[in-house]
Amino acid sequence: MNCCIEIIKGVNEKTLPIIKLTKSKNGKTGTATFLFFISLINLKNYSIFNSIDKVSLIYKETKIISKKIVLFFREGKPFLLKITFIFKTQNEWFDFFKFIFIYSKENSLMF
Repeated sequence: MNCCIEIIKGVNEKTLPIIKLTKSKNGKTGTATFLFFISLINLKNYSIFNSIDKVSLIYKETKIISKKIVLFFREGKPFLLKITFIFKTQNEWFDFFKFIFIYSKENSLMF
């Protein structure tokens, strides 16, 4: 199976993110926040961040897209990339869990 995170269109991100989850009290909605430390993303040209307008989680033939992207700077250089996915329906939430299950298997991760 092919499961990946695309920060830059057409490029599979190899850096593993820190992922934080929140869920509503009724369990039908929630968020997933992905944190990428820029020093771990091997980009020679930081100006590429100006062209990032969405991030995709891709598995099988499904794409989960977020446009909630925040870039934090330290000493004038990009330091942290924060991407927030908001799931407003139970189906979106389950699609995310399908992605994370496949992604964790392919990257030998446990959760």
